[in-house]
Amino acid sequence: MRRGEAGVTLVNVLVVLAITSGLVVLLLRQQEDGQDIVARHAALAQAEQIALGAEASVLAALRRDLDTGPEEDHFAEPWAGVIQEEVALPEGRFSVKVRDRQAKFDINLLPAPAVGPQTLFQRLATRLDIDAAEARRIAELVALLGAVRDLSDLEARGIAPDTLARLAPHVTALPVPSTINLNTADPLLMEVLFQNPGIASQLLFRRRSQGFVSRKMLTDLGALRPGLTGFGSHAWEVEILAESGAARVRLLSLIQRRNDLEGKAVALISRRFDAPLPTEAPAEP
Repeated sequence: MRRGEAGVTLVNVLVVLAITSGLVVLLLRQQEDGQDIVARHAALAQAEQIALGAEASVLAALRRDLDTGPEEDHFAEPWAGVIQEEVALPEGRFSVKVRDRQAKFDINLLPAPAVGPQTLFQRLATRLDIDAAEARRIAELVALLGAVRDLSDLEARGIAPDTLARLAPHVTALPVPSTINLNTADPLLMEVLFQNPGIASQLLFRRRSQGFVSRKMLTDLGALRPGLTGFGSHAWEVEILAESGAARVRLLSLIQRRNDLEGKAVALISRRFDAPLPTEAPAEP
C-alpha cells in the first residue's frame, strides 16, 4: 500500500471512530435525558399524591367536625389541626392553608327580596370609598344575572378593575347564598357589620385571645348579632403546596359542606393543579 493510500485509510478510520464515538455519546445522552424525564415525571406524580393526601385529610377533618361541632366553625377547633405551615420532608416540602369563604360578604345575596344585603353592601362600599352609584350598579348586575361565579364576572359587564380590587378582600361569590361567619370575618367587615368601633374592637380582641366569637360574648358586650351573620361555615378554600425532588405543585380546592334534612356531607366542588412550579424564586436582576 502506498503512503498516500495509507494516509487516506487512516483518516477514514478516524472519521468512522469519531462518528461511532459521537453516536455512543448521543445514545448515552438520550438515555440520560430519558432517565431525567422519567425522574421528573415520578417526582411530579409524588408531589401530586402528597397534595391529594393532604386534601383528603382536610375533607375528613371537616366531615368529622359536622358530627363534633356543627354549630360553629373557627380555627381553634380540632379540625383546624390539618392546617400546616411549610415543613420539610425527606425529599421535599409541603404546606396546607384553609380559608373560610364565609369570612366575606356573599355578593350573591344581593338579589334576595330583603333589603338587608343591599344595605350592608352599600355600607361596605362606602367604607371602601366606592361610589354609591357604582355600588348600586353592581347590585343591579348581580340581580340581573341571578348569581355570579366570581367577582371577575362583573369586570366583563363593565365594573372597573379598581373597584373589584377594593371589594375582593371583603366580598366573595358563593354557589349557595351564605351568611358571614363572625369567627373569621376581617376587622373592617366586623366594623361595618356592628356599626360600633368599640364593640367591634372588643370582639376582635376576645376572638384573638380565645380563638372564637360566641353568643355569650355578644351578650356580655350588650351587642346584638347583626343580620346576615352566623358562627359557622359550609364553604372552604384549600391551598396546598407540595414539593418532591425538583417538582413543586399547587393544589387549589373548593369544598362545600351540607348539614340539612337530607343529611351531612362534604363535597369537593372543584380542584385545580398548578404544576410544575419553580422550586426556587428567580434571581434578582
